Amino acid sequence: MPEHFDIAICGAGPAGVAAALAAVRLGLKTALIERAHFPRHKVCGDCLNPAVWPVLRSLGVASVIDRLPHAVIEKVRFRSSCGRELEIPIPPGIERAVTRESFDQALLQELTKIAPPGQLSLFSGHPVTAVQALRPGWSLSTPGVTLTATTLIAADGRNSSTCRVLGLVLQSKHDRVAIQTHAPLADGQRGAVSLEILPRGYIGIAPVDDLRMNLCLVSDKAGLSATRAAAEERFGLDAGQAWHSIAPLQRADLPPAPAEGVFLAGDAARVVEPFTGEGIYYALRSGQLAATAAFGCVRGDAMAARSYQASHRRLYHRRLWINQLSRLAVTHRFIGDATLALARHFPAVLRVLTTKVLTSHGSAEPARE
Repeated sequence: MPEHFDIAICGAGPAGVAAALAAVRLGLKTALIERAHFPRHKVCGDCLNPAVWPVLRSLGVASVIDRLPHAVIEKVRFRSSCGRELEIPIPPGIERAVTRESFDQALLQELTKIAPPGQLSLFSGHPVTAVQALRPGWSLSTPGVTLTATTLIAADGRNSSTCRVLGLVLQSKHDRVAIQTHAPLADGQRGAVSLEILPRGYIGIAPVDDLRMNLCLVSDKAGLSATRAAAEERFGLDAGQAWHSIAPLQRADLPPAPAEGVFLAGDAARVVEPFTGEGIYYALRSGQLAATAAFGCVRGDAMAARSYQASHRRLYHRRLWINQLSRLAVTHRFIGDATLALARHFPAVLRVLTTKVLTSHGSAEPARE
């Protein structure tokens, strides 16, 4: 007989591990399924929005993340496609950059330490290949492993294989692609996050330590090769520089509770524009909320799915307009250039928006538990 769990979580990124951390603290027998072996590279801007710290503290892992090697961000630099620049200083100590590889690895390692014996089973290198409804519960199959669970959380990203197996349509809205690499730290980038509008997209730059920076290019497919070549020439990168890609950058939203006992978290439910650095916050918080809903479902709460849908809607409602505004500015060059031109005369507007992104959701300090 397959082993039975209270909750099966697909994906061990921030959303999945946050769900697992919350689940084991609630006493749920948890299966965590991840197709990759950690540590693994993940395309990301590597910036930790200050909103993550209250969530990390509530999960009991803030001190672990606080100790990771990182770069402190002191200012945000905007550059129009015609080369005009504007810098916005930010309060010291609230924004930092940490590589996703080390962030995800640290979260997963801490989860395995926190989980009581017998309460967590980790299946690494196992993509989900089949999901079948039982009544009640679900059966999940991976190569070599079959298990059953009362509830299921899909937290395996914007191209969620779990959602596909469930029959949910992952509909892309545009053909934009992001490519990312870690390159030697360029002059002038220490302590600065930069957003530069390009003819076919934009580029984000962030230091991740004393020697390296994250270089992320976003472009439509037709302009990607030229955008990459220009960046390699500008920063003196070798032709053999390893780049990693991710798409889509825009995708139709999926219902956060699409079936009985099923909850979607992070990018599996909703994809946001990466520039504002809020993706990890949304992943962590939605994973935490999904685990709470799963706990209610296991306990027989008929309102668990509806409560999660409402919580998920509120999560994005308060600040998503800033992310959508940012997307508009970077996907329509003339709007982005006009916005920066206006901000040169009225810098308070851009300062207010930047502050809004960096100071919402409670204390931004990475205080230890």
